[in-house]
Amino acid sequence: MVVVVLLCNYVIAQQNLNLKGIVVDTDLKGNITPIQGAFVRWMNEKNFVASDSNGVFIIPFSSQTKSLIVSYVGYKTDTILVAEKKFVKVLLITKNRLKDVNINVERKGSEVSFIDPWKTTIMNEKELFKAACCNLSESFETNPSVDVNLTDAITGTKQIQMLGLASQYTQLTQEMIPGARGLAVNYGSAYTPGTWINSIQVTKGIGSVVNGFESVAGQINTELHKSDVKETVYFNAYAGEGGRYEANLNYAHRTSKAFSHMILLHASALTNRMDNNNDGYLDNPLGYQLNAMYRFKYDKGKGLIIQGGIRTLIDTKTGGQFNFEEKNDTINRLYGIQIKAFRNDAFLKVGYVFHKKIYKSMGLQLSGANQKYETFFGNNTFNGTQNSFYSNLIYQSLISSSDHKFKTGLSIMIDNYDEQLYNFSNYQFKRNEIVSGAFFEYTYSFLTKFTLVAGQRLDYNNLYGLFYTPRLHMRYALNNAMVLRASGGRGQRTANIIAENTGLLVSARQFIFANNNQIKAYGLQPEVAWNYGLSLTKNFKLNYRKGSWTIDYYYTHFQNQIVVDRDINAQQVRFYNLKGNSFSNSLQVQLDYEILRRLDIRLAYRFYDVQTQYDSLGLKEVPLIAAHRAFFNISYTTKNKWNFDVTWQWIGEKRLPNTQSNPTENRISNYSSAFTLLNSQISKSLFDKKFDMYVGVENILDFKQSNPIIDAQNPFGSYFDASMVWGPVFGRMIYSGLRLKF
Repeated sequence: MVVVVLLCNYVIAQQNLNLKGIVVDTDLKGNITPIQGAFVRWMNEKNFVASDSNGVFIIPFSSQTKSLIVSYVGYKTDTILVAEKKFVKVLLITKNRLKDVNINVERKGSEVSFIDPWKTTIMNEKELFKAACCNLSESFETNPSVDVNLTDAITGTKQIQMLGLASQYTQLTQEMIPGARGLAVNYGSAYTPGTWINSIQVTKGIGSVVNGFESVAGQINTELHKSDVKETVYFNAYAGEGGRYEANLNYAHRTSKAFSHMILLHASALTNRMDNNNDGYLDNPLGYQLNAMYRFKYDKGKGLIIQGGIRTLIDTKTGGQFNFEEKNDTINRLYGIQIKAFRNDAFLKVGYVFHKKIYKSMGLQLSGANQKYETFFGNNTFNGTQNSFYSNLIYQSLISSSDHKFKTGLSIMIDNYDEQLYNFSNYQFKRNEIVSGAFFEYTYSFLTKFTLVAGQRLDYNNLYGLFYTPRLHMRYALNNAMVLRASGGRGQRTANIIAENTGLLVSARQFIFANNNQIKAYGLQPEVAWNYGLSLTKNFKLNYRKGSWTIDYYYTHFQNQIVVDRDINAQQVRFYNLKGNSFSNSLQVQLDYEILRRLDIRLAYRFYDVQTQYDSLGLKEVPLIAAHRAFFNISYTTKNKWNFDVTWQWIGEKRLPNTQSNPTENRISNYSSAFTLLNSQISKSLFDKKFDMYVGVENILDFKQSNPIIDAQNPFGSYFDASMVWGPVFGRMIYSGLRLKF
């Protein structure tokens, strides 16, 4: 931190050599608004700077001329005489009004932000439309930074992974408000339909202290469609070979210039009993999901913006052996699972920008959720209820100039848990956890070259006491086309052991907890980790075509972690606090390039080294994580709006949990096989992109993990285990659908 302070002092001293000012516009009523992106340069000089989002610019003072030229599209260029280094205010005058001009810019579906101090990949609808993208967990088929894996061979649950760490270490937010967490951490990413999503921001590494203290591996923020969209109606229908059917409807209506509201509806069902791998079990469970949201927005254009919404969801799944229908069928005695999820949540966001001081604003984020699960997995039963409340008050302003910004505020998070587990023994865990805290985040910007974000939080947890969260992010533009980023900081979270490991309940394993404390979370300490990262991004042109490459490295070190030990005994899984070392190394190289007009490729290679200290094995690779992954995506759009997309992935071998305590016939290899996945989709846009039709194939090569269930013939025996899944279970799947906007 001493180095950072010295650097800041040096740069502040250099500012005495700069001229500062602001570029603004005024309407007929005299309201002043800043102009972002105005060009400012000295006469007879080629170098220029651009005004920021607050209209503020900083330019090195010229000793050669006193004439400053300010220009912006649609405004008259102004030349002003600057005699001394005082703050300059430039009011640009609008040119004679012309008829509306439409400017079409072809944006990439996925782009790495060049300005943000965080390594953030922005995925818009164009990227999401490349795949079936039925829900959030299935939206990352074309993103090599995010892995999506099955948790087991029966429930069909997909889990997100980043930096080689499980989904609970990635903070999931919805419009910067906490999303699926707690009991919903495994299933919650399937609760956001793909057609509700407008864009996704994937941020690697430690996040901002403004968003809380839980982020370790990164943050995935989902922006939903807003009620003030141009399209009044957005309809989507989908059908898949596995008997999966979906229908989605978004309806937006503006009642006045200031107020708009929207209804988002989703219905899906899995109806076909299918057993493509012939193991006697359904490849995907049967069930349905009903999901509805109402949201609104109020913005009169006078600085006050209010947004809010309410949602309700029902999700059911029933699976297991092929003919299983109900749990109490004592005659047939078939193995089955059932997952019933009920969720109600609401949010409210109030923001205010101070009049005539647009650099100053306040925001209040409020959310509440009720999550309930009723489940059974053979003889194992898990029921849980979570009631949560979140509040975050943020104040943002400047310190002397736009170079020095800050955010500060207060937050509180309340979680009430009630969990019951029957797994050889009866367990009941109740927890009322309240975390209140304060944060301060300082941002320093030097022109467009350098950005520093230093944040800190101080929180009090009623179960674990006071803890401190420092985080630092730096961005340095080596030139106009290359940017270097560095980050580091601390994350802390309370594990929800059962919910995060429900995939292990689809087995005969006995859950054993190191402590059974009814007050603290399972009698264990919170997880604490430090994450450090470096990222280098380079934009380039080759043969007049744009491209970019990125290389990033992230290191995560756990001070404490809840170790999930599946190696100590194939009939048990033990949970205990870390005694020793646990870390994750992640290295990724990625190239994006437009080979020909409308023909884009994406190449990536990723390496993971993830190890944990186990009581049973010592320091060992974490199971079911591939050390190597290669990725290739190619997409082409014709002039008449045919879209072709192909994604190829090679996933390396994974370490499998130890099964030596099983009889010989129920043992498996220590490592899985490497395998290849190939997906493709063709779509056609009609009527000025208002109507789309698409058809696609997932897992074209029809790769399936052989014998994914250990001792499948004896589901109630001592060696049954359906959690050893390292590859696809279903095989090839054909789907089709349509989208309609108007």
